[in-house]
This record gives sequence, C-alpha cells and structure tokens, in this order.
Amino acid sequence: MLETAHKLVGNSWGDEGTTREQRAWTADPDLIRRLQVGQACYIRHGAATFVHVARPAASPLTLLPPSPSPGPPEPGPHHQPPPPPPTWPSPSSSGLDDFFGPGDPR
Repeated sequence: MLETAHKLVGNSWGDEGTTREQRAWTADPDLIRRLQVGQACYIRHGAATFVHVARPAASPLTLLPPSPSPGPPEPGPHHQPPPPPPTWPSPSSSGLDDFFGPGDPR
C-alpha cells in the first residue's frame, strides 16, 4: 500500500510531499472474526469481497398438513401367494442330468 502526504501552502496543495510504501491488510482480521452465520469474506488477488448468503424462503408445500401414509395393500379375493422358487439338485445326487438334461452321448 502506498501512503502519500502533500504539503499544504495557503489554500492549495504545494509541490512537496512524501510517499511511503507499507504492508496493509486486505481485510481487517477483527471484522472477519465478527462475521455471523451466513456471512463470508472472499479474498483473491489482493481484493476482499464480503458476502451475505440469504436463507431460502420457506416452500408453501411445507405449510400443508402431512399426508396420511398408505398402509400395505389388502389382498383381494383372488390373491395367491407367489410360487416357490425352483429347487436345485443337492450336491450328493448322482448327476445333474435331471436338471441340465442329458449330456453329450460321445
């Protein structure tokens, strides 16, 4: 940061002055420490941007009463249980011809 000062001569600025270079904060650390929820400071390339994120508005659907949860469907008069899964041959059986069909006669 450059800090400059000019000499005042009467009612106007004079030709003499000073300039000094010094380091300066991009953003005040105390100000950043006091930020509240939803506020942030974005610092990039020596520039600070302060933002405030607005909370979303409530949806009108959230104001509706909750809908009743549907229960399990009741079985009709012709309701049949699902068929049992096919049975697999046991490993102790003599062969799998009954399951896979006869093998190659060669």
